[in-house]
Amino acid sequence: MAEPELCRLLIDCLKRDGPAVEAARLSNLTQEDWQAFLALAAAQRVRSLLRHRLRQKGLSDAVPGKAAEALRNASRRNTVNNLRLYGELRLLLSGLKHEGIPLILLKGIYLADAVYNNIGLREMHDIDVLARPADLTRVAGILIKMGYTPLQPIDADITINAMHHLPSLVRKDYGTFEVHWNLTRPGDSYSIDPGSLWERSIPVHIAGCDATALSPEDLLLHLCMHFSYQHRFAFGLRPSCDIAEAIAGFGPALDWRTVVERAGLRGWQRGVYLSLRLAGELAGADVPADILEELHPADMTEDVLEAARTQVFTDKKLVYSIPAPFAELLQSRSLWGKSRIFWQRVFLPRAIIAAQYSVQADSPRIYGCYLRRFADVLRRHSRTLTKYRQNDTQVKALAERTGRIACWLSGPAAISRK
Repeated sequence: MAEPELCRLLIDCLKRDGPAVEAARLSNLTQEDWQAFLALAAAQRVRSLLRHRLRQKGLSDAVPGKAAEALRNASRRNTVNNLRLYGELRLLLSGLKHEGIPLILLKGIYLADAVYNNIGLREMHDIDVLARPADLTRVAGILIKMGYTPLQPIDADITINAMHHLPSLVRKDYGTFEVHWNLTRPGDSYSIDPGSLWERSIPVHIAGCDATALSPEDLLLHLCMHFSYQHRFAFGLRPSCDIAEAIAGFGPALDWRTVVERAGLRGWQRGVYLSLRLAGELAGADVPADILEELHPADMTEDVLEAARTQVFTDKKLVYSIPAPFAELLQSRSLWGKSRIFWQRVFLPRAIIAAQYSVQADSPRIYGCYLRRFADVLRRHSRTLTKYRQNDTQVKALAERTGRIACWLSGPAAISRK
């Protein structure tokens, strides 16, 4: 079966409350088709959810033995992994309670518990949490005592000036923590003040401990922003499934009028609209038609939607080889334009260079870091640039698609009132 057909089959199987999937569509798959289908689900990080949906829809008998066993094993491994992460979260929350430090749980670890209602359904590899800026060093200190090692030296001041989370803290065979102080980086066009997130946060009980989570509206907006502005839809089907599950899980408690208003205040309308639109198409998210109508940008075109839809199923390693600024550089027609973009990507603000290379922004060593940055940019993109110059169709199509999405997302924030 051709890959687009397998993608469509995976979408139909995963959709919440979508049209019934005919068992024959699964029964007619060859052994090679099943291998490709399961590989696709693995790449999209939805194998556990796929198994759950097949059982929900009464399609388990249409899955051959080897495929059923593969899905069962993947689901079991994911459950074991998530239980281990929950154990680590419990240790952190216990330590924070002793220190009197509040924490907001973000995305996966909270979604699995409160939205999916089954910790084995949502695949995740790390734990994202939000701490107040003044508590970053203390939270990191507790994790270090638990055996976690930061991938770069911890400097809260550098993080607050240039990044939205501390360097990842990793403990081999246990997990990874990302300790955020904000949802967005300083200086991003879609950046926000995190203070209001704390004011609206809600108490939750997870992993046997008390914690807090984003309000339903802020959680949904965060999922949309993360999917669109931060990852340009190159995160597979899982974000759409998260959005669909969040909408279903919160039900009437979700205030759609507040979602629209906050999307407007934050300048996130474009990303929120496109994320909700895709979540409806790809995961069966129950987004009210009038809400989509109100969020609909006046310059929305089918080619933008198709570009984002295609990006969802594009190999992630390939997508991340062409970030938006590099796509802009590749497509610039003038030498001046290319030089300007390259200069901007090498000579980043001091705070960002300091964060990337673990030096103080006022240190003379910062000048040597710019030379390292120059070499790093050339090394990172030289192979892709060579392929582009050789007219590699896949790379050229990806560069065009990435540039189109980035350009559209950065457009005017005005919402069309239809």
